[in-house]
Amino acid sequence: RGELGEMKNKFEKEGITFELIGEERVTDVLDFLWENFIPDEPISRSLGLTRHWLIDEAFFKAGMKKNCGIVALDALGNVIGARLGKVVKRSNWSDWMIDMVIRMVLPRLTWILPEALTNLWIVILLNKTVDYDVWKMFDVLSCDTIYEDKLICSSRSSGVRGLGTELVKRGEALAQSLGCQYTYAIVTGNYSKTIFDNLGYSALNHLEYSKFRTPGGQLYLTDTREHVGCTTYVKTCTEKMAQ
Repeated sequence: RGELGEMKNKFEKEGITFELIGEERVTDVLDFLWENFIPDEPISRSLGLTRHWLIDEAFFKAGMKKNCGIVALDALGNVIGARLGKVVKRSNWSDWMIDMVIRMVLPRLTWILPEALTNLWIVILLNKTVDYDVWKMFDVLSCDTIYEDKLICSSRSSGVRGLGTELVKRGEALAQSLGCQYTYAIVTGNYSKTIFDNLGYSALNHLEYSKFRTPGGQLYLTDTREHVGCTTYVKTCTEKMAQ
């Protein structure tokens, strides 16, 4: 509790505030993510993703709805960090059906997709390879409600140390307040992996990018820079997490 209090005081002294992502912040957060997340995240960078409204709607905005996303603002009100997430319930069959349709249909429809979306089937293949599937986790964890972490991003240019860690901690407290029993994530970069390891998340599966190859031996992801692989993580939502 003392360490977290010191961190909070540090952010307050620097004029940094945290709030749930409301409608008035959505556009700013989207712009921030396309400038700070997409160019550096190893998968989107390798796939050359460019901005498209479907990505905004289906992925980014899905992690901001129903007070599930958190934004960090500097003293001038500029976005300097964000954590997106989604509450997933075992009983929500409509969401499960949509996910299943996307997984089965998208890889077969690349020829009719806009250019910005033609490589997204590789993301589906990667998730399958590393066994990232929130729906399977309900049986694995014997639970009914999971906070699925969509992404964590903090601006390096802000110069604020510990911001990513603070966003993850606040995401944990938010997950608990929303009635979630576990948080579940796929972490794709070295720096975010360090955060999740240090915060006591349990690593489930890991895939090295150098081993993620086509049947002919070619790399699926060719521009991952220093990032070496992706890892799935889980952590229980307990009283200790929110302290």
